[in-house]
This record gives sequence, structure tokens and C-alpha cells, in this order.
Amino acid sequence: MTEASHRSGRTRGLLPMALGAVGMSLALTQSARAQQVQPPQPPTIFVSGRGEVQVAPDRARVQVGMETQARTSQAAAQENNKKQAAILAAIRKLGVPEANIQTLNYNVSPVQRYDDKLRRVVIDGYQVTNIVQVETDRLELAGQIIDAGLGNGANRVAGLDFIVKDRSKAQDQALTEAVASARRQAEVAAKAAGGQVAELIELTINEYERPEPRAMMAMAMKVESDAAPAPIASGTNTVSVSVSTRWRFAKLP
Repeated sequence: MTEASHRSGRTRGLLPMALGAVGMSLALTQSARAQQVQPPQPPTIFVSGRGEVQVAPDRARVQVGMETQARTSQAAAQENNKKQAAILAAIRKLGVPEANIQTLNYNVSPVQRYDDKLRRVVIDGYQVTNIVQVETDRLELAGQIIDAGLGNGANRVAGLDFIVKDRSKAQDQALTEAVASARRQAEVAAKAAGGQVAELIELTINEYERPEPRAMMAMAMKVESDAAPAPIASGTNTVSVSVSTRWRFAKLP
């Protein structure tokens, strides 16, 4: 093969490659131009809304218990079991179903102290703690359950809650109010900016419920067996829901 023919073949091979590169360059240029001519995104309004509903509780949850101490763990457990049996019997007499009575905690632990003479920790005895949880739909029984416990040897009131068994209806109402609140705020903001709310673009539900109220503020509060229980009022529970929204803003014609 002559040198001229060799150069001609190489030129013919390079020509398609050059044309391909030019085509690719043109395609990239057209794509960049298409992106540049895209219309701008419409302005949006971000706003949060909150709804709250007050609900009357329909169930009481009471926790009463007994702490006993003795030289041996067996003696402490026997004394605790005896008093706890009396407490449970008194609660059953109030008409509370067995299914609504539950042992929540049973704990045996040593009573320790540091002996300066021996220079070590010694065990003086054992402590047994037993907590029973009682639930009832008769709210007026809450105080009587505490009385029954304290009158039969209980020396510990671990908690008293008033709860709502079914929150779904209240949650739906709170959610409706939260979305309505968000829309009102968006409409006010849009009007102030010389426009109006066109449509909802995004909605996020952030559910939040406040802690249930406690009629007795001190959890695990020790009381004397002959002490009168504090007055009990169920009050109301608050079901709260918050939402985050994004709305499309439109200028007035």
C-alpha cells in the first residue's frame, strides 16, 4: 500500500468520529438550552397548623403497692404476699373484674449499708416491692380503689391516670382544625403579599399528644396507711395534632 492510500484510509476512519463528536456537542447544547428556557417554578407558601380537642376521660388506671422489709428475703416476701392478698381481696369486693387487675412489678432487693468498722458493704435485710395496676371504666371507683389499698396495708401509691380509650374521633377533629388553621394562615399571608392561595401542594401530619394528666402528681409516692387520700378529679385530656403544609401562591389578575 502506498503512503497516499494509507493516509486516505486513515482520513476516512476519522471522519465518522468527528461527525459523531459534533452531533454529541449539538445535542448537549440543545439540552442545555432546553433547561434554560424552562419556566420558573411558581412561588409557594409554607405554613404549619395545629388543632386541639379537649376530651373527657372514660377510664381510670390506679397503681397501688406494698413495700416490706425483713432480715431475710423469705420473711419479707411472706409479709408482702400476705398484705398484698388482703389488698387484692378488698379491690375485688368493689366489683373490679379480675381481667382488670394486673401485677405490674414484683421486686426483691437487699438493704445495704457501708460499715465503717468492717470497711465494706453489709446487708441488713431485704426489701420486697409489689405494685398492682387496676383499670376501671367507673371513674368514681378510683378513690375507692386507693382507699381499699391503703386500708388493707398498702403503703405506696405508684400512680393514678385518667385516660381516653378511643382517641380516633378526637384525633380526626383535631386534624381537621389543624388543616383549617394552616389554610387560614396561608390565605392571610397570600393576601398580604398581593395574591391568593391557589392549591395545596404538600401536607405532612405530625401527631403529638400531650402527656395524660395525673390526679396525683407524685409518682411512687409513699403514704401512711391511715392517711386520707387526696381529692380526685378526672379533668380532661388534650388531643393535639400539628400539620406542615405547602401552598401554591397565585397573583391576583
